[in-house]
Order: sequence, then C-alpha cells, then structure tokens
Amino acid sequence: MKLLNKISSVPHGELSCTAELLILAHHCFTLTCHMEGIIRVLQAARLLTDKHLAPSEEYGLMVRLLTGIGRYKEMTYIFDLLHKKHYFEVLMRKKLDPSGTLKTALLDYIKRCRPGDSEKHNMIALCFSMCREIGENHEAAACIQLKLIESQPWEDSLKDGQHLKLLLLKALTLMLDAAESYAKDSCVRQALHCHRLTKLITLQIHFLNTGQNTMLINLGRHRLMDCLLALPRFYQASIVAEAYDFAPDWAEILYQRVILKGDFNYLEEFKQQRLLRSSIFEEISKKYKQHQLVDTAVKNLKKLLTYCEDVYLYYRLAYEHKFFDIVNVLLKDPQTGCCLKDMLAG
Repeated sequence: MKLLNKISSVPHGELSCTAELLILAHHCFTLTCHMEGIIRVLQAARLLTDKHLAPSEEYGLMVRLLTGIGRYKEMTYIFDLLHKKHYFEVLMRKKLDPSGTLKTALLDYIKRCRPGDSEKHNMIALCFSMCREIGENHEAAACIQLKLIESQPWEDSLKDGQHLKLLLLKALTLMLDAAESYAKDSCVRQALHCHRLTKLITLQIHFLNTGQNTMLINLGRHRLMDCLLALPRFYQASIVAEAYDFAPDWAEILYQRVILKGDFNYLEEFKQQRLLRSSIFEEISKKYKQHQLVDTAVKNLKKLLTYCEDVYLYYRLAYEHKFFDIVNVLLKDPQTGCCLKDMLAG
C-alpha cells in the first residue's frame, strides 16, 4: 500500500520494477478478494501511465502493465494511447495472450470505441484466427451496402443502374467473404445464411443485366409472396424464399403458374427438387374447387394429376372432379386397375 502512495515520485529508472510490483500487488489483492486494494492498484496504474509511461513513450511497459493486470475494461485508456501512437499492433502478438482474454478485449474495444475501423477489426481477428468475427464484420459491411440501396425508392435506384450494380457487387463480394470466413470456423448456420444471400444478390444483378427491374433485395415479409408469384422460374422463387428463410404456400404458387397459366416447365423444376408430395395435389385440388374456371384450367388440372405418383390419390381426385375419362383409364389399366379395385373393395 505504501508503494501505491508514492507512484507519482517513482524514479525513471525504476519504471519497469514499479510496473512489475503493481502487477504482483494486483495478483495478491485478487487472490484475497481485496477490492480496495484492487481499486488502489488500478488508480496507481493510471497515474504511472499518465505521469511516467506516456510522457516517456514507454509503450512496451504500457503493454506489460495492461496484460499483466488484465483488467482491460478498466484500462481502456492504454488502448487509446497505443491506438493514437500507432503502437496498437504490438498487442496482437500471440504470446501476450495465452488465456485468450486479450483478443476478446481488443475486439470489444474496436467495436465500442472505434466502430468504423473495420480494417483494425479484421487485423485483430486475422491475427488470432478469429474467423467467426471476420465473418460477422464482412456480413455487417455487406448489410450496410444493402441498406444504402434501401435508403431510397427502388425506382430512383434504377435510374442510376451503374451505381446500383456497384453497390450490389460490393455487397456480393463482402457476403462471399463472410460465408467463407464462417465456414472456416465451422459456423454452419451463419455460412449457409450468407451463401443464400449471395445467391439472392447474384440473381438481382442478373435481373438488372437482363433488363428485369423486379426488386428482390430488402423485401419485407408481407411482400414476399407477391414477389414469388411474379417470378417466372421455380429456381428463382426458391432462391428468394431461402434467402429470407420464408416457407411459401407452394400449392398457391403452383396453382397460379400451372393451373391458371399452364406453365409446366415450372412444375418440372419443382418436381426435380423432390417437392411434389401428395399433399400438394390435394391442396391444389381444393383451390381449384373454390373457383369457376375455364376449359384450359380443366385441361391443366388433368395434366397436373398425371404427375401424382400415388395411384389411389390420383384416382380419388379425378373422381372428385368428375374426370371420368381418367377414372376409366386407371381402372382398365393392367398395372393400376387391379390395385385400385382391391383398394375400392376394401
């Protein structure tokens, strides 16, 4: 305690010894849970830094004092001094941080006190092989690019197509880097999320390059279904749905595209993804019953039912819609007839 009272008058040649004594004193006070002693050490460390270490540019001793005591939040002033004097990188020597607490403190400091310094953030994360943190930084930077686009109406953004594409390309590059960094740290969920967003941004760029002005990015959930219904290809709708983690009513989309518009190429793409389950046919059938439809819709529903691999469901839906031509064919067919007759008899 006597030493703590004489910090301001420590001879210059004894600075290193004084720093070590403060570190040792802090260790002893911590072991005995002596809170007053810990507070006095922190006050003395601040005084030693302000009166002696900073004026003498003893940055090595500052680092030793900081890492030796290890109370990084209470000693942010040393981070500030090292950053100001361009001596910050010395903190990134791995041998200084065997416990791993310094790297966390460094990142926390950058986030709180230097939020715009993404270069320093990535430098720290790279130094300590903190791939998840690098991924978070890249993802946040990509989202800023998307927010810049969102800050004005889509129609206004389209007027300066080159600038819009430039922002999208920046967002794409950052999101690709984020996905890669997350994957290196086995952050599977975050990597997958970023990968899906890269596909969405790529599709948006493709649309702009081909003269399609449909907005895919920055959509609210209330606009997603209308967007999916407007997209001509299933793979496009799938990319959008996955990017927003949205589970659409595929039966409604198929009803609109296949039954009303006769787009069986869309259905083929849907089938290739093994999504054409029995429940889809039943849901489309219900939607069909709710509307008075023209002959082309009847024709399209008949064709749709041929995709149903459940023979009994195929028969039942055909019967419900009074497609007796299909019913008779199924009953007379050697492969399906016997099976159906057994089911009906049972």
